[in-house]
Amino acid sequence: MPIQSRLLRRRDGGLQDAAVGVFGSASAGIISRAMNRTPPYPPEPDDSDDVTIADDEWQVAEQYRVEPRTRPAAGDEGTIVIQQDNVPQGPVRRFPPDLGPGLLLALLGVLLIVVLVPAGIWLAGRDDDESAPTPTTDTVDTTTATTTTQRTPTTPAASTVPELTGLTLEEARALLQQENLVVRIRRIASEGPAGEVLEQSPEPGARISAGTVVVLTVSKASIPERVKVPSVEGLLTSEAASLLRQAGLDVELRTIRSSEPEGTVVNQNPGPDEEVAPRTIVLLEIAGPPPPPAPVMIEVPRLVGLKAAEARSQLLKLGLRFTQRPVESTQPKGTVVRQSPPAGTELRKSQAVLLTVSTGPARVSVPDVIGLDEQAARDELEAAGFEVQVDEQATDVVDESGIVLDQNPAGGSSQPKGSVVTITVGLFG
Repeated sequence: MPIQSRLLRRRDGGLQDAAVGVFGSASAGIISRAMNRTPPYPPEPDDSDDVTIADDEWQVAEQYRVEPRTRPAAGDEGTIVIQQDNVPQGPVRRFPPDLGPGLLLALLGVLLIVVLVPAGIWLAGRDDDESAPTPTTDTVDTTTATTTTQRTPTTPAASTVPELTGLTLEEARALLQQENLVVRIRRIASEGPAGEVLEQSPEPGARISAGTVVVLTVSKASIPERVKVPSVEGLLTSEAASLLRQAGLDVELRTIRSSEPEGTVVNQNPGPDEEVAPRTIVLLEIAGPPPPPAPVMIEVPRLVGLKAAEARSQLLKLGLRFTQRPVESTQPKGTVVRQSPPAGTELRKSQAVLLTVSTGPARVSVPDVIGLDEQAARDELEAAGFEVQVDEQATDVVDESGIVLDQNPAGGSSQPKGSVVTITVGLFG
């Protein structure tokens, strides 16, 4: 290779090495491609002072421009003069203007911004759940004179999603960690036990990259279906009600008579330790005030046949009261002929006994039976409520035989009912 080409290659390699050291292999690759780009300048007319380059050296040397018109002075290090002997005659190819170190560094800065700013935005917007980006490696092809950069993707390790449904969250988490997978949890209310995996995404058996997110739907604790009823018998009402409400139960109170201290729970329904649904009503029977003392029972004595005054006296001594009702009777006036309740009945103190007291027989008008035969007179007097007594009296008149000649008491007088009326009947002969 001619010495001029080697000089150009040395300068080219040094520039690329500097770019790699400052900006990394990716930026160096961009710069290399920019420098390898064919200049878009049209050919100019032939100039005897221009330096021409052979076709076999154009691939490398075309990247640099050599001033053709002015040769450098002695000691000038800013310009490299390339001279090649025995250059075949042909068309002249001209290099683009020399960019210079300052302009080249500015170009490198612009390229760096173009590359790094979108990369930073992309990195910031990545979802945390997505797998890591596929790494790339830079390889240098040394078979040609020009440096090239190739991006070779590295395939991430694949993982198989295990079957997780029905496992506990801890078990599922351990399996996913073994597969190098990321866990995301979504909790929902469920009738199943708390912490059980209900669903998973992706499905079991799926092949995914390591670091991919697996979403687990996990049951969370819910209200228990059954509540154990606490024992509250013997507690005060306020304590029992508070304990039941803390257990998620409702309370209903009922006061009963009991020998237990007032205000304490005597019975509960449902009973202690029974399992019931939440918000079930528990009936508490609460001891009320002490019952009144048992009443004193008094036996009623026999009072029939006694004088009313004597019967009243006995009742008052026993602590009983009385009421009195008069009635006509054949019994002597003022005699107790009936009582209610009867003798032997037990009454509470201050209860009353009804006394029925005779006012004597009723007074009835005596029928006049004189002139009637004996049988007719007897029938009429008995019908009026009298008893009949017959006396006989001798007579000389035939027509007076068997006829009532007299009566006592006399007809028309008022006599006690049931009293005796005496009639006198004539007897001939």
